[in-house]
Amino acid sequence: MKKEWWILIIIILFPMGLIIGIGTFNYLTETRTRKQIYLDNVKKLAFHNSINNIYKEKRDHNVLIIKGKRNDEKYKIYSNWEHKFLIGDSVSKDSGSLKLEHYRDGKLLEVLDYNDIYIREGW
Repeated sequence: MKKEWWILIIIILFPMGLIIGIGTFNYLTETRTRKQIYLDNVKKLAFHNSINNIYKEKRDHNVLIIKGKRNDEKYKIYSNWEHKFLIGDSVSKDSGSLKLEHYRDGKLLEVLDYNDIYIREGW
């Protein structure tokens, strides 16, 4: 009975220790800042659509979501830019770019740059 108990503890603790160890290693060896990580993720996104719907996603920290007319594409909007968008506007962002082009009535209204946003560092 004692031998089976130790085997059970090893089976439970080893995977937990491994997960915690890998997470700690990744945290300690990461050289990028939080902003750099965020910008790397934004660079991967592409969105070229006309805004059909605007809403807040309650399950995702109340982030503003714009939904496109074609293909029901969804795109998250940075909180400082929420007031700028209306239904019927067009938004264009290329993959690999940090520029978000905002069009209204077929004219370029503004170019929003993700480099200009503030990301709080640390705790």
